[in-house]
Amino acid sequence: MFGLKLKKKKKNKGEKGLILANKAAQDGQGEGETPQEGSSHQEGPGDPIHDDASIPPAPSAPPKRRSKLLTKIHDGEVKSQNYQIAITIIEARQLVGENIDPVVTIEIGDEKKQSTVKEGTNSPFYNEYFVFDFIGPQVHLFDKIIKISVFHHKLIGSILIGSFKVDLGTVYNQPGHQFCDKWALLTDPCDIRTGAKGYLKCDISVTGKGDILKTSPKTSDAEEQIEKNLLIPQGFPAERPWARFYVRLYRAEGLPKMNSSIMANVTKAFVGDSKDLVDPFVEVSFAGQMGRTTVQKNCADPVWHEQVVFKEMFPPLCRRVKLQVWDEGSVNDVALATHFIDLKTISNEQDGDKGFLPTFGPAWINLYGSPRNHSVMDDYQELNEGFGEGVSFRGRILVEIAVEILSGGAQESRFSKALKTLKVASKDKDSKSSKGSSKDKADKADDGKSHQTSDKTNSTEVEVESFDVPPEITPEKYEEFLLFGAFFEATMIDRKIGDKPISFEVSVGNFGNLIDGGSHHGSKKKSAELAGEESHPLLHEGEGDAAHDVATAVSSTTSPEKPLVTEGNRNYNYLPFEAKKPCVSFISLWGDQIFRLHWSNMLEKMADFLEESIEEVKELIKISEEAPEEKMKIVLSDFISQSSAFISEAEKKPKTLNQTSLDKKRLTLCWQELEAMAKEAKGIVQQQKKRFSLEEMIQEAQSFVGRIRFLVDEPQHTIPDVFIWMLSNHKRVAYARIAAKDLLYSPVGEQMGKHCGKIKTHFLKLPGKRPAGWSVQAKVDVYLWLGSTTHSSAMLDNLPAGYEADTPSKAAGTIHSPSNLVYQARHVFQLRAHMYQARGLIAADSNGLSDPFARVTFLSQCQTTKVISQTLSPTWNQMLLFNELVLHGEEKEVVESPPLVVVELYDSDAVGKPEYLGATVAVPVVTLAGQDYEPPRLCYHPIFCGNISGGDLLAVFELLQVPSSGVQALPPLDPPDITQIYPVPANIRPVLSKYHVEVLFWGVREMKKVQLLSVDRPQVLIECGGRGVKSCVIQSYKNNPNFTVQADTFEVELPENELLHPPLSICVVDWRAFGRSTLVGTYTINCLKQFLCKSREPVALISQVDGDHVGPATSDSLMEPDSTGLLSSSQDPPTDHVYVDVEPPPTVVPDSTQVQSAVLVDIPDSSPMLEPEHKPEDQEPPKDEKVKDTRKPSRRSTKKKKRTIADESAENVIDWWSKYDASLRKAQKANESNPKEKKENTEGKPDEVVLEMEGGPKKKKDKMLKKKPKDSGNDAIPNLATLKIYDGDLESQFNNFEDWVKTFELFRGKSTEDDHGLDGDRVIGKFKGSFCIYKSPEDSTSEENRQLRIQQGIPPNHPVQVLIRVYIVAAFNLSPADPDGRSDPYIVLRLGKTEIKDRDNYIPKQLNPVFGRSFEIQATFPKDSLLSILIYDHDVIGTDDLIGETKIDLENRFYSKHRAICGLQSQYEIEGYNAWRDTSKPTEILTKLCKDNKLDGPYFLPGKIQIGNKVFSGKTVFIEEDTDETVESYEHLALKVLHSWEDVPEVGCRLVPEHIETRPLYHKNKPGMEQGRLQMWVDMFPKDMPQPGPPVDISPRKPKGYELRVIIWNTEDVILEDENIFTGQKSSDIYVKGWIKGLEDDKQETDVHYNSLTGEGNFNWRFLFPFQYLPAEKQMVISKRENIFSLEKMECKTPAVLVLQVWDFERLSSDDFLGSLEMNLNSFPRAAKSAKACDLSKFENASEENKISIFQQKRVRGWWPFAKSKELTGKVEAEFHLVTAEEAEKSPVGKARKEPEPLAKPNRPDTSFSWFVNPFKCLYHLIWRNYKKYIIIGFILIILIIFLVLFFYTLPGAISRRIVVGS
Repeated sequence: MFGLKLKKKKKNKGEKGLILANKAAQDGQGEGETPQEGSSHQEGPGDPIHDDASIPPAPSAPPKRRSKLLTKIHDGEVKSQNYQIAITIIEARQLVGENIDPVVTIEIGDEKKQSTVKEGTNSPFYNEYFVFDFIGPQVHLFDKIIKISVFHHKLIGSILIGSFKVDLGTVYNQPGHQFCDKWALLTDPCDIRTGAKGYLKCDISVTGKGDILKTSPKTSDAEEQIEKNLLIPQGFPAERPWARFYVRLYRAEGLPKMNSSIMANVTKAFVGDSKDLVDPFVEVSFAGQMGRTTVQKNCADPVWHEQVVFKEMFPPLCRRVKLQVWDEGSVNDVALATHFIDLKTISNEQDGDKGFLPTFGPAWINLYGSPRNHSVMDDYQELNEGFGEGVSFRGRILVEIAVEILSGGAQESRFSKALKTLKVASKDKDSKSSKGSSKDKADKADDGKSHQTSDKTNSTEVEVESFDVPPEITPEKYEEFLLFGAFFEATMIDRKIGDKPISFEVSVGNFGNLIDGGSHHGSKKKSAELAGEESHPLLHEGEGDAAHDVATAVSSTTSPEKPLVTEGNRNYNYLPFEAKKPCVSFISLWGDQIFRLHWSNMLEKMADFLEESIEEVKELIKISEEAPEEKMKIVLSDFISQSSAFISEAEKKPKTLNQTSLDKKRLTLCWQELEAMAKEAKGIVQQQKKRFSLEEMIQEAQSFVGRIRFLVDEPQHTIPDVFIWMLSNHKRVAYARIAAKDLLYSPVGEQMGKHCGKIKTHFLKLPGKRPAGWSVQAKVDVYLWLGSTTHSSAMLDNLPAGYEADTPSKAAGTIHSPSNLVYQARHVFQLRAHMYQARGLIAADSNGLSDPFARVTFLSQCQTTKVISQTLSPTWNQMLLFNELVLHGEEKEVVESPPLVVVELYDSDAVGKPEYLGATVAVPVVTLAGQDYEPPRLCYHPIFCGNISGGDLLAVFELLQVPSSGVQALPPLDPPDITQIYPVPANIRPVLSKYHVEVLFWGVREMKKVQLLSVDRPQVLIECGGRGVKSCVIQSYKNNPNFTVQADTFEVELPENELLHPPLSICVVDWRAFGRSTLVGTYTINCLKQFLCKSREPVALISQVDGDHVGPATSDSLMEPDSTGLLSSSQDPPTDHVYVDVEPPPTVVPDSTQVQSAVLVDIPDSSPMLEPEHKPEDQEPPKDEKVKDTRKPSRRSTKKKKRTIADESAENVIDWWSKYDASLRKAQKANESNPKEKKENTEGKPDEVVLEMEGGPKKKKDKMLKKKPKDSGNDAIPNLATLKIYDGDLESQFNNFEDWVKTFELFRGKSTEDDHGLDGDRVIGKFKGSFCIYKSPEDSTSEENRQLRIQQGIPPNHPVQVLIRVYIVAAFNLSPADPDGRSDPYIVLRLGKTEIKDRDNYIPKQLNPVFGRSFEIQATFPKDSLLSILIYDHDVIGTDDLIGETKIDLENRFYSKHRAICGLQSQYEIEGYNAWRDTSKPTEILTKLCKDNKLDGPYFLPGKIQIGNKVFSGKTVFIEEDTDETVESYEHLALKVLHSWEDVPEVGCRLVPEHIETRPLYHKNKPGMEQGRLQMWVDMFPKDMPQPGPPVDISPRKPKGYELRVIIWNTEDVILEDENIFTGQKSSDIYVKGWIKGLEDDKQETDVHYNSLTGEGNFNWRFLFPFQYLPAEKQMVISKRENIFSLEKMECKTPAVLVLQVWDFERLSSDDFLGSLEMNLNSFPRAAKSAKACDLSKFENASEENKISIFQQKRVRGWWPFAKSKELTGKVEAEFHLVTAEEAEKSPVGKARKEPEPLAKPNRPDTSFSWFVNPFKCLYHLIWRNYKKYIIIGFILIILIIFLVLFFYTLPGAISRRIVVGS
């Protein structure tokens, strides 16, 4: 207690003497607490002291002294990237509301776009496409929210129907970065009880630079199941309940005390530093909403106890919660720090008991941001807003997150009930606290709303409320942690920092952070908290608790020293530490939750181990064949044993108080994940399910690494990161940040941090945005150790031996941390840097090359190699000598962990500073004086420039100890040259041998201008290893860009070791006038492995292959054919023939039920039968064979079939588009039926269905592949020929057609960081050629006389004339070019000098145009070989804008062996929609292929074709349709052989099938971002062949005119809306409105049936709706102007939907809507026969069978129900009659009841009339009929009364008269 008292007394005095007092205080308390601290520590789960028995002790090998070498010096800046967000709004269904006009708005950030308005429908169809462009770092972009809302459009203030939110990150993490054709569930943010407000079908995609989008052409499916296809990530449940997300903010501490506003700093200067000038509050944002706490005035350790409640559906589609601490300022608020919590890391979405809801804490979150200096303006403010890496600790905040699922609406849960009582109290508080500040408007608004709390609980508005800390949260136990550091080297200090004394400061949190206003913020931990007294934390604002023990001097900084200049490089300084290494050490206090870090460390070690092992395996692959696989299995088995160790460790951990629920859950998650991974790994090692190739094993292992890395990242922080700051003259200059877990000590080896107690090299960097180029501020080697004070005895364990500790004067304490380490022993060394060569450097000069030199820095010396000009692969062959290097410490320590060598590469410039190209770090090989010398081996060191790979350096560094006898005793050096440059010694240089390099020069292409002149006489120079060869000069590039001399060769000495081969460089120069030459561009091939050929005897040409020799080999590679089953009919075949059944001979089919003729008569084959059939070991054909044959009806039957199809699609002719649709459907079926198979087969066979034949084990898969498409063939249209629709371009399917020549892009200009991914601007041209490298044979005679190896099979390169046909089918998702979000696209083709502009045929207002155009161009290769297809936007005013373009190299296709000139059709037909379009027939093509490949054959024999020793059998006899004669034709079988050409041994390859390729369009202003896609194909026909037939007609189908005649006969049971004033009787004035959706201008109405009292209406009224329709696509085509100002009509396709509505007519107010009926004319439920049978539920739930199409039925009559809000509101009897436009003209009918064919007037009851028009009738019906007797009685009464009145009136007169007159 004495300590505490002393502390209080001292508090009032000035700040002098404070530290001492506090030390004593700390000391007293510390000693008092130690025992119990220790004991509590024993139980802590993080401390496995007792578990010695169970855990094997750390391995006996001593730990390494240095951390693992990292060659990358800096992570580059987080770059801003371009992103394009494309959203297609397709349609909406089930929108809530009556007769609404829905419109969709899309908001992303501040941008907002809106769709068109659709009138009067609950299921509008839009099909509109929107594009948003964003630039920014990925992290921030992905927090942006896409908000899609549907409104009911009104002129003033639209009404929200429902909205939907998803963040960009969720979309980007989807496969393919997109949601495609998904239904978004719309909800009402104001009332979450109401459930779904409708569904909106949309596509959302987010693409960055270089992302490839997979687009699937849409096929509309009328009845799709919305619930199964919701817009949610995979694995999410379809039913997502609402949930409350509670973010509770307890308190914060250690926030920066400065107030950031300028005024406050001025006040502070005047008033003095009496209080904290910071007014913090917290903003929490999630899912696009934000809540904020109250402001705590003048408080750096605020306590809020408030919670922010969000309501969102669970699981949410927004991933991150953002916490931002702000400081309220008088002018503006300033962000103090930002932190993101990813929900993925605090929850687990697995099913069952494994998963858990997001849960967090209560745990501390450490905040980082800009340096805490009291400058008036903060230069690094963006660091506090979450941009970039925080460079200093800015306090921490105690947070808890909980999620509570609301079952059924938001009824109150116990969680919120408990809060209700608090709310009232807090309201008063809030309003008080907010009086002074304008900040809390939100709170004031809350006060106003307090009586409406019930609304708020059901809306998704954010609520902020205070809460009481639940009693179960125990105050944290704090533990003392000691951080010890020793600085071994500080070199490479940037000269700009100056020569002021330099010191280093190490800090954890605010501990050790001395400069920040002196000791004032020394430590923020209150000693009161240590004792657990939370009640009055302000009592002990004592400073300097940091000192625990007098023995531990508080020294978190080293003593300042003046830097010296590095020898050999004036740009760098260094600190002369020599023998005396300065140390730092201090104690900090943190909650005892380090077990979190222990688990993280264990996992991280596993991940590191796996990653390193994968790297080793990859290295092994380069060297040997077998070893890598063995090694991989060993690696995986090690991983399995490590996992089981972790699991056993995790299972026996005791649960303790200081674990949050997330800790327990995460631990379980970790071991469950590891268990799962270990299981997978076992499967791979034992190869149970399938044989894994090495690539697959590596991929699996890499996925394991990713999964473990995800678990390593611990969301609940404990100890903040450690910062090392370099101070120059007490100003912060540069820093390094190290995660605390990496430094954390644990007695168990696995749990120790990877850098704990190791010397690690840190390259310090500048805070904030770093300038481009080289920005290392210093290289510091530090030994750091962080651990609990109970383990402090271990802190010096791993220091290099041989030191004496300099401890300050000893006192009562127990811990002695030295202030300096002194190493007495000194040794002299010599460093030899053998700099041999580099490859793949970054180009720094404008011509695309560099003048590289290297700077090697070691300790305090630096040397530079010579400059090698104009190259990206310099060979220096230079040895740099560093003499007189003094190293301190023991010899063996130097051998084990020598200091590191840093190599920087620069580009030398004649003027100005050298430009930085990258750097790498290497470990020298050490040889001591007594050891035998062994020459080291050269190896590659990767070079990085920031984050970018900058090539490799081939070098080795050796550190030799100089013996006492002097330098001459060292191994000898090779003599230097004249300039005193030493070469690399011969015993280190690689062993060379002679190689032959053959070069194929084909030509150069696409040369751009160089220095404003176009290239005309290019020449190519090839250089490798100092030798080279030149091509001939092309005399005129414009006339013929090919080389006349095709091949050349040169000899060069290359290293025997293939890995050390130097790069090969290709330079293109252009010869100008007067013999000047200009460098055009260069390309460097860094890895020559792909061009190495085996040096063997002259290659035997394939023609000499004889049958016997190939027989066994091929029959192995195809599965063993069995001769008994299939070929039982023939005798045993000779052994050297391989039989391939392309189609089973008809005789084999054992199915007797088939009609004989059907078996014999073949047709152009049905699409499912594309593959060659191999029937290896089946004794009889498998079952699907039968199916296949039954699928082939005779020709006659196809005719019939065709007819039925035609009827179905309304007399539609089969044309090319039918084939296209069938192909689309087939591709989709294939996707659905075998997604997995598809993955494996992505290389793409000629058709989805074709087999691979690669030996036995694949058999099962083959069968599956065959069966699937059989079952799901084209159900709709059987037997249509199909073509292959490729999802990408054709090149990607066939390896760029580089089978005969490679294309090298020539670069020019600087390769700067920005466009490193896609060097579009740097490409100046292309060189086409190839290389073949092989060892020189011993006798060179045989080589001379024969053709070069590389020329074999290369076509001659003289000019060729070709006819080119380009077919452009359609484009999708074009980027909008007009301000209204549309485009008017048209096509432009360019080939050489030819340009075809198709401007007149532009398609107005369309982003998904169907062009259906074909073009013919005459061209000459090689001059015109690049075809550009550009899509432009047609503008009436101004120039047309380019939307995007794609380029095709036709020459590569033309010469490729894949035969890409004209795709092979799937079936051979002579005429019709699938007529053969190639100039050669299949048999001719086959003959030519055999001739070109020198194969023997083909021999056409009845029923089979033989090639070489391979026999293909199939049908060759057909029955002529009309004459019934048999005809022999080999074309069908030949075509099948061509489709299976890849199975031909030695020469086989896939031939290009008939196809459509989908090519992405790009725009040069948005490199790498797709601007849409184009479906097209190209056919090429050489002029020397016969002329091809007419081009295929692919012009788009014209819609057909139809007229729909709707007669509304009667209505029944219509609800009655009006009430009679007199009688109270209900009635309605019924009329019916009708229109076809999309043609709202043509709305038609019946007349009104007035005063229907029963809901019956009689009309006999005819509507006529003309419309245009595409039967094949089942879509209606609407062309109309969008608005009055539109010049063109816009065409759009929508489903044909008829809308009928029933209304109640009102004379004075607007009419009342009673109900509607929407019918898709393609499939609507059958009508009911009578009004009684007409029922809403039957109508809504009608199955597909009960639906009919008006296009088939033509005429229907019956009853249908009207509905409003899903209630039945009436029934209508109607008749629909569909006629074509021609029929309508021939037999017209009148609208309404007019001529011709007028309808009879309806027989309406007398009551039906309008009171307005017939008032008397109205009186009669309304009054007389109802009140007849009353009126009569009244009438009689009135007469009586009048009679009486008159009687009494006249009575006196009469009497008096009587009296007077007398009788």
